[in-house]
Amino acid sequence: MARLMVLVNYRPEYNHQWSDKSYYTQLRVDPLQTSSAEELLSKLLGNNPDLIPLKQLLIRRTEGNPFFAEETVRSLAESSILVGERGAYRPALRISDLVIPSTVQNVVADRIDRLPPGEKHLLQTAAVIGVIVPLDLLQAVSELSNEQLLQYLARLKFAEFIYESSLFPQLEYTFKHALTNEVAYGALLRDRRVALHGRIVDALERETPSPDHIEKLAYHASCGEIWEKAVAYSRQAGTKSMARAGYREAVSYFDQALNCLGHLSKSRHTIEQALELRLDLRNALFPVEELDRLHENLRAAGTLAESLGDERRLGRVCAYLAHYYTLMGDRDNATTSSERGLKIANALEDFELQIELNYYVGRAYYYTGDYRRSIECHKRNIDALSGSALHQSFDMECPPAILCRVFLVMCLSEMGEFALAIDHGREALRLAEQIEHTFGSIYAYFALGLTYLRMGELKTAIEVLERGMDRCRAADIPVQFPLVASPLGFAYVLTERVDEGIKLLEKAVGQTAFKKRVSGQAFRVSLLSEAYLRAGRLDDAATQAALALELSQAYRERGREAWILRLLGEIDRMRTGAQWISPKISLCGR
Repeated sequence: MARLMVLVNYRPEYNHQWSDKSYYTQLRVDPLQTSSAEELLSKLLGNNPDLIPLKQLLIRRTEGNPFFAEETVRSLAESSILVGERGAYRPALRISDLVIPSTVQNVVADRIDRLPPGEKHLLQTAAVIGVIVPLDLLQAVSELSNEQLLQYLARLKFAEFIYESSLFPQLEYTFKHALTNEVAYGALLRDRRVALHGRIVDALERETPSPDHIEKLAYHASCGEIWEKAVAYSRQAGTKSMARAGYREAVSYFDQALNCLGHLSKSRHTIEQALELRLDLRNALFPVEELDRLHENLRAAGTLAESLGDERRLGRVCAYLAHYYTLMGDRDNATTSSERGLKIANALEDFELQIELNYYVGRAYYYTGDYRRSIECHKRNIDALSGSALHQSFDMECPPAILCRVFLVMCLSEMGEFALAIDHGREALRLAEQIEHTFGSIYAYFALGLTYLRMGELKTAIEVLERGMDRCRAADIPVQFPLVASPLGFAYVLTERVDEGIKLLEKAVGQTAFKKRVSGQAFRVSLLSEAYLRAGRLDDAATQAALALELSQAYRERGREAWILRLLGEIDRMRTGAQWISPKISLCGR
């Protein structure tokens, strides 16, 4: 795994989701100070004394924005208000008669409007393609002769609207500034803009099919209002994003597909497409922990499946709802959904659906502490999955061959079957690494790390869990952060890295404390409690242990409850002043 530093610039109105990331640092680029703005303008305009009032005017109007200043000077030169050349201009009329546009957008728009029609149309066509403009695609869409195209491009390049950004494997042009692209695009009439997007789709489809074009096809088909193609390409783009753990991006593409589908006439076919897209969307929403929306989406999918009389897809909805209710700690609804789904799967004799339901039932048994029945469910799936089925996702967020091994490892670890747990954990990791499945790899690292932690092999546990944490942070999968962070934080505490460990544990608990996902929260809170106990913070330990007990009892997590009752006994013994003896058994076996 390579370490990369990525530099990204964006304007203040852009909203990102990086601010809470440990690997994100913001470097604010402030407007130029007056002295720096004067220096820039002297480079652009020169030192003619008659230009001093213009420099002062530009400093006030552009407020230290260097791009605004550059574009304004170019605009004044192109309109012959300034004569001479860059760095040696002189005014052609009185500075007091000048009217400077109020925004840089207006300056850029004025410059574009002054272009000859052919060059202006080409610039707008390029803007529809995007900030980066492959020459071959521009030629196909512009319908200009090669000679005329190159002539217009040379003039646009000279005017500094665009520049050559790549020569190999094909010639590409790039807009000098993204704002120039936006202004040129925004000036297009709707009908022409839609038509150009359509032409781009046609041109891309004529090229050799390539997965690299899917995102472009999805975007241009949507903007070109070619709704059927937009639905198909957007779904393909979402599926591609899912394969590389780009879950937020996948949500965006599946949403786009659903929106485009709404423009088509309602029919059984479009309802089936909407149902499939909602099932796809569920698998993207879960890793990014948008659980309220996930539930709403599943309810809508269930309604569609029932309206179609589609038992198989209804069974899938039941499976997903069983998983959702398990995460919410709603054991009764989880059981109801599981039983309904299994009844459908068995009636249809649907192998994939049986595998899916069996996994979710086994997962529910794990959280209630019924480890033997959970093991039976997961072993049944593992025995049934072989060959190519080992790598198939079966309409889930991760191949069940990996997921079932992960939960089998956790059950075996709880029962002290450590050697067997490690064997299955290594196999889960091997399967995930074979297909480069990030989500599955993180799960496998967690299960293995937890097993080593319970065995007291702290060095190995930390190494394994840190690998999982690195993957989790790099892939930005919020649902898996508390999963890995809690045992890793506790392992740090056990190796005398107390402050670091408690900080990580607090973050893991805090990330889920105000959300509805409660399954596993009792475990995370209990680890934080024991960390406080080992740090001598008895009051904090008691508070967190009481909360952990409340959570385990409220959501019927009997396996967790047993560990927490032992922890409460240790806290009470410390409070009564009994001599502290490091227990041979703790929440993680040390």
